[in-house]
Amino acid sequence: MSMRHSFGPHLVMDEITLPPGGEWAPRLRGWSIVQVQKGMGYWSQPKMTRELFTDSVLVLTAEVNGEFRSSQLGETVLSYFCIEPERLTGLLSLDELACLNKAISQKQIPIRILPPHDPVAGRFKTIRQNHKGNNLASRLQLVLLFVDLFAGELTEGKHESVPEIGGRGRLRQLLKQMVTSEFLEMSIHDLVPHVRCSPRHLNRLFFQELGVSFREKQTELRLAKACQLLATTDTKVIDVAQASGYKSNSLFSLVFKQRFGVSPGKWRHRQANTKTKPKSRRQKTVSASLL
Repeated sequence: MSMRHSFGPHLVMDEITLPPGGEWAPRLRGWSIVQVQKGMGYWSQPKMTRELFTDSVLVLTAEVNGEFRSSQLGETVLSYFCIEPERLTGLLSLDELACLNKAISQKQIPIRILPPHDPVAGRFKTIRQNHKGNNLASRLQLVLLFVDLFAGELTEGKHESVPEIGGRGRLRQLLKQMVTSEFLEMSIHDLVPHVRCSPRHLNRLFFQELGVSFREKQTELRLAKACQLLATTDTKVIDVAQASGYKSNSLFSLVFKQRFGVSPGKWRHRQANTKTKPKSRRQKTVSASLL
């Protein structure tokens, strides 16, 4: 049975307090970056149990099925934030996004634990201690922390060795240079002058590089943008459609329903109901804000 993930706030510092022996099973999309602020406990998942002390950092992908259990000796306070690379459309290139997604699919980084003395753990602690609200400076600090965590995945070559010439080489350079948000309103024909090949051949090259067609990748990015707006703003659905790259509201609604099984309006209503449900444990939440 697949896990159900909530559409939680993105790049928002949050906090949860667990009583002695209390448990917390994060079910957030993307990555969850968790630091033990006070106390100690254990991270448990099938075939694995790890002890975490104060200032240790736990990094999880959405695919990990496990839970954190507080020590019986006292309460534990956890600070955390989640980050979804697909929602960093104005920062990540398609090439960088593909590197991160490939790392998840190959289970290279399903879980990572950093000891208290790790430099990144120290930076997380400093950010947490100096946190004064969910503003732009705070979000940028969290993005930089994320980049440092996954510097290897973002910089190592994900492609087989092929010369950077010809149509595929030109497309590869384009994917490295352009941030994902630029693809929301583009057509395959807009890329033709840069790659210098026919639209049909360009789509084949695009599939070779990213494993999906141009249209499939564009739809994925557009729907990620739409979900972000629907879940975190009161923007009208017709305006969400336009902001996500759809000039036709009816086409947007059709594509959205095909992907999620409900209309954009009903999807937003479900997310609102999920957020208003009472929490099973004491938890301090900061209002959502996105890059």
